[in-house]
Amino acid sequence: MTTLVPPNSTESEPQFAIDYRAIYQRADELQQHYLAAQPFPHVLIDDFFPEATYRQMCAAFPAPDSPIWKTPSNKHTQGKSVTKQGDLGLKEALFNEAQRRLFMELHSSLFLHFLERLTGVTGLLPDPYFAEGSFALSASGGFLDIHADFSHQDRTGLERRVNLLVYLNPDWQESYGGALKLYSPDLQPLQSIFPYGNRIAVFTTSPTSFHGFPEPITCPPDVYRRSLNLYYYTLPRAERKKDKILFPADPSFRPTVTTD
Repeated sequence: MTTLVPPNSTESEPQFAIDYRAIYQRADELQQHYLAAQPFPHVLIDDFFPEATYRQMCAAFPAPDSPIWKTPSNKHTQGKSVTKQGDLGLKEALFNEAQRRLFMELHSSLFLHFLERLTGVTGLLPDPYFAEGSFALSASGGFLDIHADFSHQDRTGLERRVNLLVYLNPDWQESYGGALKLYSPDLQPLQSIFPYGNRIAVFTTSPTSFHGFPEPITCPPDVYRRSLNLYYYTLPRAERKKDKILFPADPSFRPTVTTD
């Protein structure tokens, strides 16, 4: 079991231990299921992290009133807060040490190897700039319309291939809604993934990997839909056209990018 523990650290510091031998075995067992899943390759895995690691991840998640958040508002996204860029234009500058070490683990070669074995996509790379990624927090009434994600990272030119969502909601109830729905190319909902705590969802991105949670969530005002949203890339393939985020009901719409 590997951990991120620097020299001279104390036992009270977050460790984010992951049993990589165990998750590699799960990846191998699930790869064919992943590749055959409809409407596009995906999988959800419950109880993914060791319980102690899951609790540490929940503890590292920013509080709802943290200055780390910005809450973009447009007709396709409401009540969904994401990490702002801050004065330096780098999200990582806003992370505390526990948060930085958490993302270092999920960007590590050990974790990339798990994703490659699961998805069959080789040569995966993380995004150190967290384009549209890192922490996400949705309040009651929040929603995200059906969309397909951008295809390439503007800063690096790399092609987006795999999405990882880590849900950190210990007491989520199905009655709250908030399920991530996966849609066919003709926008028929074929899968619903509720954001239960210690569940991960992984899926392959493409021009038709439509997904979202378009119905407003109905959790109590002191409960939030919390997740880590991380995206993984490869060198660009010639056949993949460069596209921005696409809301199929409104194909000309482009959100305004803000730093705060």
